[in-house]
Amino acid sequence: MATRMATLNRLNVALRTCRRFYSAQAGEHGHESAKRWKSAFFFLGAPAVALVYYNSYYIMPQHPERDEFVAYPHLRIRAKPFPWSDGNHSLFHNGYYNALPEGYEEGSEALHGGHH
Repeated sequence: MATRMATLNRLNVALRTCRRFYSAQAGEHGHESAKRWKSAFFFLGAPAVALVYYNSYYIMPQHPERDEFVAYPHLRIRAKPFPWSDGNHSLFHNGYYNALPEGYEEGSEALHGGHH
């Protein structure tokens, strides 16, 4: 029993020594790492967000025109109805851009993505 206690005590001392050593290293390295991440955010992240914002609001058209509907037989096949709504609209259906098997929806609801 005494040898087991001595072994556990030595293991505990070794673990405390390792923890102290690694936490001291992390403390020295943590400050430099934080400065590096802060610089990366301000010099890479923030300009990237600004460029994406500019692209999405000023360069790309806000509402591009939809394609003319062509009833291709291999598109919009409904083997069984969707389990939501009326069974004909996909989960993220947009009435203006997503055509149904019989064509685009018409009306003001279709422009705002509403269901019939």
